[in-house]
Amino acid sequence: MGKIIKIVIGILAAVILLGVIAVGVLTALFDPNDYKPEIETLAKEKANIDLSVGGDIDWSFYPWLGLSIADVDVRFVDQPELANLSKAQLAVNIPALFSGKVQMDSILIEGLSLNLTKDKDGKVNWQQPTADSVATTDAEPTSPNTEPQDTSGNQPLSLDIQSISIKDGTVTYIDQQTQQQVTLNNLAINSGQISDGNVFPLDIAADLTQQQNNKQTLAAKISATANITLDLENQQYTVQDFNSDVTLEAEKLIKLHLETDLVANLAQNRVVVESWIAQLSNLKASGNITIEDLNTLKMTGSIKTDTFALNSVLEELGLPIIDVTDNGAFNKMNFVSQFTGDAKTIQTDSLAITVDDTKLNGSASYSLETGRADIALSGNSIIVDRYLPPSNKSAGEAKSITDSSEAKNHGYSKEAVIPVDALKPLNFGASLKMQSITYNKMPIGNVDVSIDARNGLIKLNRANLTMYSGSIATSGSLDVRKSPARLTVNKKINGLQLGEMLTALNGSAPITGALSTTAAVTANGVSVYDIVNSLNGTANVGLQNGVIQGIDMAQQLCQTMNNLSALGQLSTAESVDSSTPFAKMGGNFTIKNGVVSNNDLSASLDAMSLSGKGDVNLPQRTLNYGLGLMIKENLFKQSCSVNNKLEGVEWPVLCKGGFDEAPAKLCKPDTNAIKDMLKAALTDKVKNQVKDEVKSKVEDKLKEKLGDGDSVKGLIKGLF
Repeated sequence: MGKIIKIVIGILAAVILLGVIAVGVLTALFDPNDYKPEIETLAKEKANIDLSVGGDIDWSFYPWLGLSIADVDVRFVDQPELANLSKAQLAVNIPALFSGKVQMDSILIEGLSLNLTKDKDGKVNWQQPTADSVATTDAEPTSPNTEPQDTSGNQPLSLDIQSISIKDGTVTYIDQQTQQQVTLNNLAINSGQISDGNVFPLDIAADLTQQQNNKQTLAAKISATANITLDLENQQYTVQDFNSDVTLEAEKLIKLHLETDLVANLAQNRVVVESWIAQLSNLKASGNITIEDLNTLKMTGSIKTDTFALNSVLEELGLPIIDVTDNGAFNKMNFVSQFTGDAKTIQTDSLAITVDDTKLNGSASYSLETGRADIALSGNSIIVDRYLPPSNKSAGEAKSITDSSEAKNHGYSKEAVIPVDALKPLNFGASLKMQSITYNKMPIGNVDVSIDARNGLIKLNRANLTMYSGSIATSGSLDVRKSPARLTVNKKINGLQLGEMLTALNGSAPITGALSTTAAVTANGVSVYDIVNSLNGTANVGLQNGVIQGIDMAQQLCQTMNNLSALGQLSTAESVDSSTPFAKMGGNFTIKNGVVSNNDLSASLDAMSLSGKGDVNLPQRTLNYGLGLMIKENLFKQSCSVNNKLEGVEWPVLCKGGFDEAPAKLCKPDTNAIKDMLKAALTDKVKNQVKDEVKSKVEDKLKEKLGDGDSVKGLIKGLF
């Protein structure tokens, strides 16, 4: 029995010895570099890949199956280069494989360069250009098979890798459609010992640059550390203590810090980020996110910010601060939202924004496919004056515009005020409802604004508000799809106390009353000059129970008549600093190329009635408007009396001149027309006097001849 055991042991020893000799001979005599052409041919035939191995292939066989390869280029056939590699090496323990363990020595990858490109037609170089791949790309993602699978008899592998090291890596993404390029340089990834069920550290570092149209728009340094646990049996992967720092290289170094923990369960196709914290300057945000399906990226989550001061954040980022009237503005801001989404859309129905004392709530959505953004907000109140530029600055800017040579030569600036290029790509919808707004010390209530912009057409669906006991409703559009840009505006005002509003704006009101109007106008162009000169449309204007300040039309007309009586010639009275009240005033207007015309103005003034017609030339900034004033029977009984024969006669007043003239000088009685009227009246009086004298003389002569009787009177009557 002992001899048999010795024989068996001897045979086994001989087999092992022969195996060792065989491995030695195999590794010594077999050179894998001799088969590089066959390897490259198989890669093209089986995988449609152009593979080029320029360096040596080294290998070891037992007990570690090791491979080292250098200078490798990879691309799909007829596609730009996908990747190249300076050097890679790895080794697997063969005996451990037989026991169901993947035991590897350190994996080293040096000089990896990954080049991802999208051409002008949208084709990418990381997919095979075949019908199957296109169909797979365009097809809707499918949910994973969640039915239980029989895993009995399948012993999961146990992973044990000494370490992974990637050095001098580069990843480049080029999109020829958008002329954008993003590059990760100096990519380095290092890990500790990776084993199933145990925590191992991972470090990542890289330099990031972004270019647009061959011009650098972003440069940053990225570093990240984390502790990772792999549960291969349950396909669950945990990332703990993830810390990342991003330093943006701009005029000032901008630092972004991110912390988070996450659990990814591939068996359930689910990722949970229980909490994350991000900090940029003094802006700190936190939240959570759960991805329910990795295929469709169906997700839920939340985000909120700590209270922050906007200008402090802008200053830290090296951006211009917002110059406002109130230094306390934008000092208390925060943002809170619960959101849902998928690979196509992100949306929230619980959006809350705080801007100082203003509270805004609403909803928002963003389409990742089209870039469309929609937001709807409602709020309590805001004092807009706090957020406007300081008054001295705005006044200076206005003065510079007024004093420009262009404004002097044309009355209106020809400089573009509508930024067509910036408006064309807009794709958003926005609505805002506010209980109250204070603007330029004017109280505005019940604000309801809705705007929609897409494909170069900006629509003002509505802009409704109440102010000074009245309401204003506005709608319109701005179409910049073609040149010149086209502007349309529809407005309706009802019961607005004009005097109160003008006083709030200018400190005084040349005219008061309850204003009601409807207007529909169009204009073309991008400058104030273009818009004014192309203005067309119609309008109806009505004022009730108001006063025209600075001119007493009736008193001035009366004094002019009295001057005529006293001096024997027409002399316009000096204007008095008074006013003209009216019960009702209104008319219909047409606008053609900036000229406003009216033929039916009527007003019921105090002690007189008024009618009018004429033009207001906006391009020339001039007024040529005729008014007709009719004295009522009871006019001026106490302050100014006139001949009763002048009562009921329509007396003309001419308003003519430039916009910069005072109302008292702008509108005066039409002396030429009044002189003609008086001449006509005087001529009629003379004729009547002559007629009466002739009649009397003829009558006397006839009486001498025929006697005094009815026949004489009848004859006289027939003659005159």
